[in-house]
Formats: sequence, structure tokens, C-alpha cells
Amino acid sequence: MNKSSADDVERMISSHSSIVEFGSPSNAVGEEWIANAEAVLNRPLPNSYKWFLRTHAGGDVGGEEIYSLYGMPFESVNGGDIVFQHLANRKAVLLDDLKLVVSETDFGEVFFFDYGQIKDDECPIYLRLPSGEFQAYAVDFYDFLCKRIAAHV
Repeated sequence: MNKSSADDVERMISSHSSIVEFGSPSNAVGEEWIANAEAVLNRPLPNSYKWFLRTHAGGDVGGEEIYSLYGMPFESVNGGDIVFQHLANRKAVLLDDLKLVVSETDFGEVFFFDYGQIKDDECPIYLRLPSGEFQAYAVDFYDFLCKRIAAHV
């Protein structure tokens, strides 16, 4: 797998703005929400994902929401807040605690950080297919965003 960068993501966003709906730094939650999320999750968020939260706040690619932080209490928020989704997945025992879901498609595909393979403050992203099969998808969150944008072009 090739390694992508923040610059690669920005180029993809610029080239395909018709399918990418992201926020801006003015929409982003503060550092305290990132720290709160890491405390509740009991793990650091990957650096590439924190870049996304700080730079684009959240949004969707091709209508598929990329989970973010909503800046609301995690237990009561709903929707695509990554902490809310993780707590709900743990309660329903849909994935083990080392898997942090970052996006789901209408086709039943689930994309998640695999914390069993964290290295240098980054996690690879895996895809769980509707069949239950797991596949390596992206080396980090930058790579994930580039591939999700490309998948909708």
C-alpha cells in the first residue's frame, strides 16, 4: 500500500469537490474534545485522523459520512460521532474494542482503525465486508480519505 499525505488529500478534495462535503477549521471541535475522546476511548486517536478533525471537522464523501467529533456529550449524542459509534458498537458487541469504526456504507461495508496494529501514532484501516471477511484497506487515515474519494469518482 502506498502512503498518502495531507497534501495528497487536499489535492483530491480540490479535484473532486462535487463529491466531497467537508467542514473547515472554524467548524472543528477544540482540542479539549479530542482529549476527551481519547480519554473515553482509552487510546490516542491517530495523528492523520486528528489532522482531519482539526482541518475539516467532519463531513462526507459521496454521501457516506466520515465519523468525527460532534462536540456534544458522547453518551447522548447520536449519528456519526466516532466515540458514540464506538460505545454503541461495544454495547452491541459488533466489533471488538481494538476496532474503531470510522465509516460505514449503505452496502454494509465497515471501515475501522485496527488498534491491534498501531505504530508511530498511526493505525491501518481495515474493511469488514458484508460477508464478515476482513481486508486491509489503507495504511492510515490520509490514505483512507484518498481511496474513498477515488472510489466515488
